[in-house]
Amino acid sequence: MPKKITIENLAAMVKRGFDQTATKDDLKELATKAEFIHLEQKVDGLEQKVDGLEQKVDGLEQKMEDGFRGVNRRIDLLREDISDLPDIREELTDLGKRMDRVEHKVGLTR
Repeated sequence: MPKKITIENLAAMVKRGFDQTATKDDLKELATKAEFIHLEQKVDGLEQKVDGLEQKVDGLEQKMEDGFRGVNRRIDLLREDISDLPDIREELTDLGKRMDRVEHKVGLTR
């Protein structure tokens, strides 16, 4: 047989339900629609700033890459220019020895 609900039991259940509902003071702590709109505008502004910074960074990266390409080209040219230095150094050493022998034979020893 189903349990009978008395008016007192029903009143107690309703009271417990109302005790658990939020009050106006509880709702004051929640964000308002205006605050959400303001926050959304701030987020939009930050997104625009981030987009601007990303574009600046992209531009700086491109400038750096171009600059490094130019520096690397110059280094390559220098490397080509000095590639025969070991041969030149060896030749100078040989010429110095030969000159010493010639000076010695001629009588101009050091």
